[in-house]
Amino acid sequence: MYMIYKRKAIKIFLLMCFIFLMLIIRIVCIMFYDSKELSTKAELQYDDTPALSDINYMLFDYNGRQLLDYKNKYYVVIDIGTFHQNNFDKNSNDLYSLIYILKNYNNDYDLLNINNTENNSLTYEIDEDTYDKLKNLKGVKGFYTYMYSAVDRSASWKIENILTDPKRLTDKSFKTLDSIEMQVYNKTKDNKYIKERFAKDVNGNISSKGYIMPQNNVNVRLTFDKNIEDKVKDTLNSDKYKNYSQIGVIIMDSSSGNILAMVNKNDNDANANIGAATENGYVPGSIFKIIVDETGIQNNSISLTKSYACLPSSISMCKGREHGSITVAEALAESCNNVFAKLGEDVGYKNFIASAKSQGLFNKVFNFDSEAIGDYVEPIKNAGGSRLISIGQNMRITPIQAISIANTVANDGVYVKPRLIDAYVDDNNNEITKLPSQKKTIFSKNTADIMKTQMIQVVKKGTAYLGNIDNIEIGGKTGTSTRIDGSNYCSDGWFISFFKLKDKYYSMVVFVKNIDVDNEEGGTTAVPIFKDIVLNISKN
Repeated sequence: MYMIYKRKAIKIFLLMCFIFLMLIIRIVCIMFYDSKELSTKAELQYDDTPALSDINYMLFDYNGRQLLDYKNKYYVVIDIGTFHQNNFDKNSNDLYSLIYILKNYNNDYDLLNINNTENNSLTYEIDEDTYDKLKNLKGVKGFYTYMYSAVDRSASWKIENILTDPKRLTDKSFKTLDSIEMQVYNKTKDNKYIKERFAKDVNGNISSKGYIMPQNNVNVRLTFDKNIEDKVKDTLNSDKYKNYSQIGVIIMDSSSGNILAMVNKNDNDANANIGAATENGYVPGSIFKIIVDETGIQNNSISLTKSYACLPSSISMCKGREHGSITVAEALAESCNNVFAKLGEDVGYKNFIASAKSQGLFNKVFNFDSEAIGDYVEPIKNAGGSRLISIGQNMRITPIQAISIANTVANDGVYVKPRLIDAYVDDNNNEITKLPSQKKTIFSKNTADIMKTQMIQVVKKGTAYLGNIDNIEIGGKTGTSTRIDGSNYCSDGWFISFFKLKDKYYSMVVFVKNIDVDNEEGGTTAVPIFKDIVLNISKN
């Protein structure tokens, strides 16, 4: 019997030794292997880490400059439980300064009447002056201040703001899944925000311990050149053009399709460059004659040597400004409606509409949620509809579609789809994913050369003569269009162009909305704006 009890005692002793050994091993592991992680977790129990911005990525221009504008917001955070540890009976100037500064800013910010409830903290928005007063207060338990940078979206129709907002302005619902805005959102939604870390010590004092910088964020680099954009904006906002409520300007690198600038004069009005808030865009008018002309030259349905008659008649489309007997090149320079109505019939509307579509017309270019598609009215046989569509009536397009009309000519007959997003990049602007260019040949270089020559003559001695600049090669086409906007009869001015700086071609479209119906044209409105912009950006 004694031996039985002895064996049991030995087993119990050995079991206790084993358990004790395991505890020692566990303590050693905690002290030497897990101490850093556990101490970090312990410290974080007293941490607060507010995000310092409402956007979790950066938007760069092509040269790595920041494109978004920010406005600062200021906050004070009260840790309620800790704040109530302050000794209100003690004469503390900083404590009472905090109370009175906040109450003086907003009567509802009354720290004397907050209850020590289960609510962990209160966050109050304050102004910069109040922030400056509070951030230097020391020795008060349970509060801290921080500054927050929010994207300034007051210019709600600025392209950069449209692109970076996945929700609609009207009802704050998410935009369509295939939109460019949602493409950017889905690429960046898993990014981390920059945060500031505030830690509370054992006495309840809260202080900043630095910033938590995200790792491996995906940022967006556009094709824009901020320097060019700023110069375009300055031109549009000059007193010279104060009578125009809205002007849209787009500048593109001809060979790459990179959009260097995409500027609205008024970013509080619906974006004109993408035709936002319109019924499929705007009537292009005579800029569409380029499409008819190049299609006819390419298909040999237009004779460059033949003279066409523009004479007064009951169906004259030149409104008393008939041009007599002229060639196609002269008709383009003078923007003769009668000749191009006849040319449209010779070329065939199906042919020139097909050419227009192949250059991006009547379709979204960037697929913004609010971007207009464009449209045209198919002409009724023997009803004169083909004559109207030949001169850019009975159709609607957007300025971002229109820029390709000039650019395909400048690019030797090759259509280059406009590019807005160049690449997704890291924080140092190093490429993660490069977005490819899209190109296709529309017509021959011979046709392009002929069109270049004709468009240069439009500027040298035609309707765009106000845009001529010595020693700079410029070709273009003016347009003056009319449309019905609700119950209003409106007119717009257009100029599509290419120009050459330092042996490199660029294309530009200038769209002036709501010009004087009776006294202004594209040649007297859009063309001078074009000239001022080229002179401004060529100073570099």
